Amino acid sequence: MTAGTTTADQRRTFHTLDGLRGVAALAVVFRHIPENAIGNWTPESYLAVDLFFLLSGFVLAHAYEARLARGMTIVDFCAARLIRLYPLYILASLITLLIVFVPAMPGHYHPPGRSLRTIVLALLFVPTIDPSQPDTALFPLVGPAWSLFAELVVNLVFAAIVTRLDRWRLALLLVAGEAMLIATALYFQSIDVGYTQTNILGGFGRVSFAFFAGVAVNRLWKADALPWLRLPAWAAVAAVALTFHCVPDGHETLYDVAMIMVAFPALVLASARSQPGRWLARPFALLGGASYGIYVLQNPIDQWFETLVPWALVPTYSGTGTLGALAVAAAIVAVALVCDRTYDLPLRRALTRRWRNRTIATGDRPAPASRGVSGR
Repeated sequence: MTAGTTTADQRRTFHTLDGLRGVAALAVVFRHIPENAIGNWTPESYLAVDLFFLLSGFVLAHAYEARLARGMTIVDFCAARLIRLYPLYILASLITLLIVFVPAMPGHYHPPGRSLRTIVLALLFVPTIDPSQPDTALFPLVGPAWSLFAELVVNLVFAAIVTRLDRWRLALLLVAGEAMLIATALYFQSIDVGYTQTNILGGFGRVSFAFFAGVAVNRLWKADALPWLRLPAWAAVAAVALTFHCVPDGHETLYDVAMIMVAFPALVLASARSQPGRWLARPFALLGGASYGIYVLQNPIDQWFETLVPWALVPTYSGTGTLGALAVAAAIVAVALVCDRTYDLPLRRALTRRWRNRTIATGDRPAPASRGVSGR
């Protein structure tokens, strides 16, 4: 096979994993909207990011491990990842910037203006480092982008070593990742880190284990290991929601580490073996396809909502209540679905074609388009 060839197995779509990703993205949305019953019911929803990392490891190993082994270059791989992530990220950044020029409703929240340096770094997808303000978000325009940046760094490591990543080296990586995750939990006394200068290393501690755990789970799935481990699609989605809720008092950090190291890998393996029934397949596919848009667009849309909508509680930023949170979440999902179909997917296809034509024109091997496996 050539580097541009994809097999039927690589084109497989994991609709149950789409459902997991969609539910996790919605949990993050409700987490970032103050004072709503759904967010209060899922206090550990920051674990959704670790689930994203693990799902990403599974999906990228499935889609790219064989291609990289057949000669796909690291440059082509990085181009494919940037084409996947950057269009929606830049759109979210511009939405945040535009709101600065819109007057808020009287007394309502309004995001602060950004310095030129911050804007330039953000548009270049580079974290903002300012020693004078150590608690500043790494990506002030799109807060969740810290996880995308951390993931891209680990993606590059994956592409560089995957052709030499036998089972023993992968096991060593997992042990090292476990040590980094445990060190993160002990040092910060929390797993909810990675988004500011003061805890940026914690973010790499989280992604280092979870991403390569996803790679390992994909290999277990391919080998049909632990064949008894499987869950119906509805049960898998319910299990994810419960992991964000069930917290033993006084043992939150231990619980988080156990979820990331044991529960999530088992859940992803069990879910990869199931497909939802007809009535769930379409919603899961739609939600999974829009999940990256939901994740990256949530903060800009929420800020527009807080600035312009005359909601009684918004002026004091004390929360919109559960009804308001549902309205905001519905708006985010709707915008993400529209952007996925009318902006992101067409643009990514066009950019992929241009990149492939460029590599052909220069005599390089073309980067294969990613098809059939959704993921951010």
